[in-house]
Amino acid sequence: MGLPFFEQKTAEYQRWLDAKGFGAVLTVERVRLKVDRNNQTDPTELEMFLLLKSTDADTAMAKWNRLKTDFDTDADSLEAYLFRTYVHMMEIPEAQGNIQIYVRDKYGSYVKDNHIWIWSENGLIVSEKKVAVSKAKSFEISVSYPVNKTGKGNSTKLSAAKRRSANAVFDLILKHVKTAMLDHPRYQKELADRRPRIESDSVRTTTTFKFTVTDLGREVLTDQTRWVWEKWVGINTIAMERLSFQFEYIPAADGGYSLKCMVDGKFGSGLFKPRTSGYMNMEPDFDDFFEKYKNDFRLTLQRLLQEKP
Repeated sequence: MGLPFFEQKTAEYQRWLDAKGFGAVLTVERVRLKVDRNNQTDPTELEMFLLLKSTDADTAMAKWNRLKTDFDTDADSLEAYLFRTYVHMMEIPEAQGNIQIYVRDKYGSYVKDNHIWIWSENGLIVSEKKVAVSKAKSFEISVSYPVNKTGKGNSTKLSAAKRRSANAVFDLILKHVKTAMLDHPRYQKELADRRPRIESDSVRTTTTFKFTVTDLGREVLTDQTRWVWEKWVGINTIAMERLSFQFEYIPAADGGYSLKCMVDGKFGSGLFKPRTSGYMNMEPDFDDFFEKYKNDFRLTLQRLLQEKP
């Protein structure tokens, strides 16, 4: 059996994924004969590459975890089921196959340090899952409304203030981002060559909101300076910043709500716009700046959200 046979079988495997309901999360990318570290082909082992259907690593892994939760039992696991079906369809011994599951970003590059590998070792199906450690900052805001004492025994009831809906909260956050970030006066002065914007792949559900603001400068790294000679020659060495925000709205029984927030900060060269993979985490070198930014942002949101609707 040659590679064309295995490539033909991948279509059959994809149909099986779709029939089982796994196709909503997984798609077959390709098969190939194993390539070792010296870039030499090993004809004794076949590799199948699957992709998780999201360009965001956190979302992709969350989908995988949900798939496992729905499938796994004490008697079987999703990894073992995928692998057994794979070697059966390819008509190869378990020892001669492996599955590699990855995430590709919106530029088509593999997301680093996020993968699931499945193979057979000493007659047992084993797997390895690697998820990049998040460098994001997180906090939670609780918003409550005043209560009025009424009647005998000082019983209480909620005031007439109406709880903001998740959609209203997210709209308020967007308004703040536009006013305080995108339209900041510095982008008309020393950073007039920057065009901060919200990337197009923002996601909003009934209770969650996720978006990324890019092409920022001096938002977190406030000590950056653009020298006069840089303006003369038309360059800008102030670091390019990229901030990703994720919010979760949780109604509370007392009529208020809480808002969980996660902020991921990265920076890159100011001379040119880096690709997503070219940005670096603000931790650990700029953790003090990032921590201060997180605390200031939390206080600003607390003040905005506590105001009466």
